[in-house]
Amino acid sequence: MATQGLNAEPVPPPPPDRPMLGITAFVTNVYSEPRDTSKKLGYLRVGTKVARSDEPAGKAGCPGGWYQIHPKGYVCVGKEATLDLDDPLLKAAGPGPDLKSALPYSYAFVRAVLPLYLRVPTAAEQEKSEFKLKEHLEWWDQNKATVQKVTLGARDVPLDERGVPIPGKKAGELGLAKNSLELGEGVLLGAQTENDPIPFWLEGGKRQIPNISEFHVPDYAVFADRARRFTGLSLIGSFPTGPESHNRRFAITTDLRLAPNTKIKPDTGSAFHGVELTDDFTLPLAFVRNRGAKSYDVTGNKATPGGELEWRGVVPLTGRLRKAEGVKYYRTKDKQFLNELDVGLAIAPEIWPVVAEKGQKWIEVSIKHQTLVLWEGKRPVYATLVSTGQAGMGDPKSTTATIRGIFQIRNKHISATMDSNESTSEGGQPERVINANVSQSGPAKERPAAKDGGKAAKDGGKASAKNKKDSGGKKDAGAAKASSKSAPAAAAAAPAVVPRRGDGEYGVTKRRGEGLYKLRDVPYIQYFASGYALHTAYWHDVFGTPRSHGCINMSPIDGHRVFLWTEPAVPDGWHTIISGEEMGEGTTIIVHE
Repeated sequence: MATQGLNAEPVPPPPPDRPMLGITAFVTNVYSEPRDTSKKLGYLRVGTKVARSDEPAGKAGCPGGWYQIHPKGYVCVGKEATLDLDDPLLKAAGPGPDLKSALPYSYAFVRAVLPLYLRVPTAAEQEKSEFKLKEHLEWWDQNKATVQKVTLGARDVPLDERGVPIPGKKAGELGLAKNSLELGEGVLLGAQTENDPIPFWLEGGKRQIPNISEFHVPDYAVFADRARRFTGLSLIGSFPTGPESHNRRFAITTDLRLAPNTKIKPDTGSAFHGVELTDDFTLPLAFVRNRGAKSYDVTGNKATPGGELEWRGVVPLTGRLRKAEGVKYYRTKDKQFLNELDVGLAIAPEIWPVVAEKGQKWIEVSIKHQTLVLWEGKRPVYATLVSTGQAGMGDPKSTTATIRGIFQIRNKHISATMDSNESTSEGGQPERVINANVSQSGPAKERPAAKDGGKAAKDGGKASAKNKKDSGGKKDAGAAKASSKSAPAAAAAAPAVVPRRGDGEYGVTKRRGEGLYKLRDVPYIQYFASGYALHTAYWHDVFGTPRSHGCINMSPIDGHRVFLWTEPAVPDGWHTIISGEEMGEGTTIIVHE
């Protein structure tokens, strides 16, 4: 039986005296047996240190040896892992994602095309690499105070150890800790302080660690690839430089490249979140989905509007309703009525599914109401608003509708890069690859990456999306392309309006994540069917409105909460697990009208 509201059952830690190995590739696969043709159990990220066996289990295809790691599985020591815990890559990668936070990394959006530098570039190298840099820096000096402003976001909401918002605490009330409005740009871009020193691996204008990004260039290259406008970046640090580098700050991406601060804007994500349910505050509930919605008094066949309701407020219901002029009105516990067109309902099902009868955890998603409820048996423990596919109840095979049915969580990623069609570059579904071509009937469904840990996908088909040229004419070997359930179809179809310089909007991302772009390290992804996932959307704040291309978008706080609650738990130090017999069966999710 599930215990109310507790997170997934944690994996016991290893004995404290176990030797460790460290991960030196951006992604390193974990296999069920000591060979790379065996089943994948998940993967680890660069910088991770995990407990290992004393001796390798074999060396077949792996001269460095296959070591068993905690809690199970095997990793090949060599190009992607090391027994040398003093390897500079392990230190450079930092402590890894913060799983206590609604956002595991700091995030920013690209406001103008930029190179992702491999080392701290000189002023001359920047001028050679960036178009009209002098004019850009003049604009920056005049507008930086305005264009770098942020709002209170996901990290500003106090959470308990389960990831549940603390009742009575408002966004920004963090006690002694500073909220986003009180932080400087450096910390917002991932630094510990506003004046963090240049990292050891970048001292002297050189790079003392290898390039681990998927964009491969010669060792003498100044940068590896460019990031297009509207790209979302995940960051683990930042540092200022002096006049020799145009006094720019550089943010460090999770794959250890550098983004100049003048071309990115810190992003804090949405502060919206759902509510914990208790014996005293439970279903049925209504979430107010429309701005300007009003309560009503219903007499006979007439509904008279009353006071305005709080947008996305949560209103307890009695379970009774009336009809007036053909419209349903739901009765609230304070004896008012809510128009069905203004709200999304979270209610108990008329018929309980098998998992509920067994007392197991399950997730319920209503496409009509844009609501998600976490259940433990027949007891609801959390409810919120989500954004499902734009096409509503359309055919998922030919439109952007979300698939309906009963599923189980197939795999869980702390984060993975998605393109503008929400394809992950690090996992997705191992079962098959789905064509990424977009037709007039709507984008194809989000396919798993053509790469998994740097190795070509071999399951069920080949990726149809080819590497495309970047603005510098080089091939992009980064995230495999496919369909984003998160980006509006209109954004892909219509050209973005470019603000004019000097109008106060120049270079500002009007719609975060708009257009053709990549979203680095989309947090808390949980696939439940080929091409469909629950995941955090840090780039929009329209939860309660259908918006995606098929996935189920959640706010950062809700995505974090659901990820920690679902089974199985991701072992400490792992970045992704594939559920099943070895790692544990995934939580059931039921998606219906």
